[in-house]
Amino acid sequence: MAERPQSDIMQTHYHHHRARARVSTIAGLLIALLAGCAPPPPPPIVQVTEPPGKLSEKARQEQQQAILKIRDQTLRQLYRLKPPTRAEIEQAAGYGVFEINGLNAVLGETHGRGVIVTRSGGTTYMQLARTDLGPGVRIKPYRQVLVFSDAKKLSQFVAFGSPTDASRDPSIKVYQLNEKGVSVQADWGARYFRNPDLNSAKAIGAIPPPAR
Repeated sequence: MAERPQSDIMQTHYHHHRARARVSTIAGLLIALLAGCAPPPPPPIVQVTEPPGKLSEKARQEQQQAILKIRDQTLRQLYRLKPPTRAEIEQAAGYGVFEINGLNAVLGETHGRGVIVTRSGGTTYMQLARTDLGPGVRIKPYRQVLVFSDAKKLSQFVAFGSPTDASRDPSIKVYQLNEKGVSVQADWGARYFRNPDLNSAKAIGAIPPPAR
């Protein structure tokens, strides 16, 4: 059998190379076409959580339980002294219970702490700072129950806190409880904000219902 001339062999390799190049080019064009027709990938899901607090899990739970205990005691006292408030709170968009301590106003940035409970059962631990007190004024201990009639404003209150003129908001009704009894607190200056140590994702779980 006669051998093929070297020129034929080289020409055959050349045509095979050209064919492979054309196939690669067509494949690349198809991939680019398909990629251009494909829908863009969905945006990544970002979970926003509060930064972890300084407390251990045990200390966080103990403080949560202490606040919930104050909540239950305060609601029982309010319902006993002013029975119509039970229906008012049950029909509200949500409520909050705060305990204001008796510290000197100049000694700290916070003067109390408490919890906000929405009608759906969502719970947020918060703090407050009185803004209507001058230097050296001493705060007498008392408890405060906030009743929210507007669900949208309640959501903003929980997410961002309150302005210093929260007492001017007609959608928030406030009861003050002390050793003298209960009264409607018509005017108070306080700023409310989320408690950074008690609202981590790990800390939020099943919350016991308020006392009846």
